[in-house]
Amino acid sequence: MNKRRFRSVIFAAFLLLIILPAAVFAAGNEKKGNEAETGFDSYITNNALAISPDEKTAIVSDSRESSLLVYDLVKGKMRKTINGFVTPRNIVFIDNGTQFVVSDSTLGTFLFFNTKTLNLEEEIVVGPGAFGTAVSPDQRTMYVNNQAHSTVTVVNLEKRKPVEVITGFAQPRQGITVSKDGKSVFVTNFEGDKVSVIDAATNDIVREITGFSKIRAISVSADGSKLYAANSGRNSISVVDLSKGEIMDEIAVGQEPYGAALSPDGKWLFASNKADNTLNVITASDNQVIGTIKGFLEPRQAIVFSSDSARAYVLNRDLSISLVDVKSQTIIDTIHDGSPNKLQVLHSEEAGKYLADQNGMTLYYFKKDTPGMSNCSGDCLKIWPPFYADSIKAPAGFHKNDFKTIIRQDGQKQTTYKGYPLYYFVNDLQPGDIKGQGVKDVWFVVNKHFLQERE
Repeated sequence: MNKRRFRSVIFAAFLLLIILPAAVFAAGNEKKGNEAETGFDSYITNNALAISPDEKTAIVSDSRESSLLVYDLVKGKMRKTINGFVTPRNIVFIDNGTQFVVSDSTLGTFLFFNTKTLNLEEEIVVGPGAFGTAVSPDQRTMYVNNQAHSTVTVVNLEKRKPVEVITGFAQPRQGITVSKDGKSVFVTNFEGDKVSVIDAATNDIVREITGFSKIRAISVSADGSKLYAANSGRNSISVVDLSKGEIMDEIAVGQEPYGAALSPDGKWLFASNKADNTLNVITASDNQVIGTIKGFLEPRQAIVFSSDSARAYVLNRDLSISLVDVKSQTIIDTIHDGSPNKLQVLHSEEAGKYLADQNGMTLYYFKKDTPGMSNCSGDCLKIWPPFYADSIKAPAGFHKNDFKTIIRQDGQKQTTYKGYPLYYFVNDLQPGDIKGQGVKDVWFVVNKHFLQERE
């Protein structure tokens, strides 16, 4: 029996053993109405962010949430919530952005939505366990990781149906990408910490690259020479020489890196670190970390660059999107569902009670600022990133009317308290850190002694 015929037999068996039970499972769920459902793989957590080709629409999800959020990027506001999921895993735009596809690993389906109307147009059953998805450059084929069955399903997007199942993987989860020329598909295997390389012409696994540690996201350079992989197990990004299939360099980054996103121009690599809520900026030419951006909330794999590489969209745990200016290495805006930022009052022996954001990250003011005006710019902003929230819920002891918004000279929005702009400190890595207190005798937390340091 030749290899192609053997695959056909496997695929037929897959249809009988996996897809049919999944269809029955889905039908059963319809009868349950809105009863709570528990995903069989809900212990595995990931998030997803898809940006339309025209960069006007963003779709976001977290596998712990049963809904997707749709954002209007032009207006900077949420457009709609789409309900009905159990464990949504990945989102990709197809057909030049006119549709987007969502995988749900518990329902075992792909759902095709119209981007303009947001109506569900089609549903394909592919079997429980469907995780990461990647689309070929010609938009004709979608590859689907199935972590539960350690397979990759090949879906014909023109016919809207699965056509082949490739075996030989070990828990392929979120990480999957297609090379720019469409000739190779790269699949992460969480079990065994390896990357499998598929020849897209034959759908054969032609190479396995090993040596990773709790591998998460991967990116491949446009010329196909390098692969970047996030190792959450050893806090690094591995750089792989694809001509040799070997790790050629290791870049130390923050705590538990989940994301490794390469900009379209190939100049920048962003590593998002879930445990310390930061993002490392790496120059791809020499693999050097040149900056750390803070102010995120559990950033994972979901990072998308703009087509001109000038901006990056980073998804947070609360399904808000942080918009990063690549040149200044700062968060210039945050798009969220409209719920207010709930500020907190924390306590330390050094500073007493002081103001922090909703994630517990300390807020500071600058002694050299004046009401309504920031005097921190350039390199200063890399150390003291501006804090901004378009809606504030003030904690006890503070009044909402004391919080305002200014437009900085660089065009960024910044929140003020009693007229004074608020900042983060780059060396504060964990909630409750106040390492910026008293720096150079001009940076201070906001507490009951607010402004007294000026006297």
